[in-house]
Order: sequence, then C-alpha cells, then structure tokens
Amino acid sequence: MSDPNTIPEVKTIAEVERIVNGSGLWDGTGVIEFSDDGVTWTPAWSPTDDIAHPQFARVAVHRKDVRIPTTAIIRWDEQFPEASEEWAGKWLRSPMRHFGRTVRMVAYRQTFRELLGNVRIEDEADERVTGLVATEAKAPTGDRDWAAEFAAAETREQLDELDSEARAAKVLKPNAAGTALHLALTTRRRALTATEPEDAWTPAEHVASQRPAPRDYLPPANRAERRKAARKKGGKR
Repeated sequence: MSDPNTIPEVKTIAEVERIVNGSGLWDGTGVIEFSDDGVTWTPAWSPTDDIAHPQFARVAVHRKDVRIPTTAIIRWDEQFPEASEEWAGKWLRSPMRHFGRTVRMVAYRQTFRELLGNVRIEDEADERVTGLVATEAKAPTGDRDWAAEFAAAETREQLDELDSEARAAKVLKPNAAGTALHLALTTRRRALTATEPEDAWTPAEHVASQRPAPRDYLPPANRAERRKAARKKGGKR
C-alpha cells in the first residue's frame, strides 16, 4: 500500500505499460467498457443531449500467476481532474479517451501493486497531488448567465471565446450545474456548425470533344495536286 504522505511518481500510460509488459507477468488487458448507470455497458460510448460523459468505466487485466483477472470499475466524479483546468477541458472534450486511460491505470496498479503502488498518470485524481490545489480560492463567476450567453453566440469564434472564459471561471464542473452548462455549450456548437454555409458544389464544365472533320472528300484541285506529285516521284495514281 502506498504511503499517504509520499508524493506519487507521475508517469505516462505508455511508461506504465512498458513496466507491466517488462514484468513478464502481464497476460493481456480486456476491452474498456463504459456505462451511464452501472448496469448496461458498451465499448463504444457516445454523448446525448442529456448525458455529456459516461458515469462509469471498467476493464479487466490478466496476470499469469493469478487465476482470476482483476476488474477495475471507476466513477467519473471520483476521477475527474477538476483541479486542473487543462486536463478538465480535455476530459470533457474526449471523455472516452481520458476516462478509459485512467481506468486502465487503476487496473494496472491493482494488478501489479509491487510495481505501480506509488505511480500515477498525469491527469489521475489523487488527493496527495490535488488536495492543496482543490482548496485554493476559486475565481469569481459573477452573475453571468452562461447558458444564455452560449445560446446567444452567433459564430463559432464567439462561442470559443465564451468557452475559454467559462473554463477560466471554472463553471464547467463535473456536477449537475456544470454538466448542464457543458451540454448547452455543446448543443450551441452543433447548431452553429450545422448552419454554416458550405461551399456550393458546381459540376465541372462539360467540354464537347472535338472530332476531326472527315477527310474522305477533297476538292478536285487537291486530287490533281496529289496526282502531279505522284508522277514526279514515279509513283502510281
């Protein structure tokens, strides 16, 4: 068990997998699955108008000297890196990628405690790393109606600017209010993308092929010239 007073060693998931593979005991990793309710699971999750991210993720890791694989199940609200604006934004934009990477890390650590007991990946929530940051004063949000401002954005550039301001104000939190705002932002972005004019497609101009005129008819003068040229060369008519 890791020391709660020790700052964990931070590695990338690629470095962690090299450690696991190099142990000679790793025997495979199962498919990562996601769920909105902890009952129905799918490896291919997609957001809806009501749900911006999955609530649960799970994966199984097999170890050669252990008969039963280790299955790790994690919850979004326990792992979401709220203390880091950069990582929080990445998680909200690509939930499968980052949530899935974290559940793999948790499963590897549970399966290979002697190798990874004090190792964390960069965006993994850990109270020893984020505890002090989480207690810092939050930026004031004022009385702005973010949902109304998102809905009033007329261009994607305006919406991107509001998105940056909202993240700086830390209002896109992994709670009910933050999720609702993120859905409003995503819905408006889709609407703006759908209404942007596309370049009109114009079929290529058809150019009629130019065939040479038939040459089976030549004026008599031309035939006379040919006969004259043939006689000079001693040829036949």
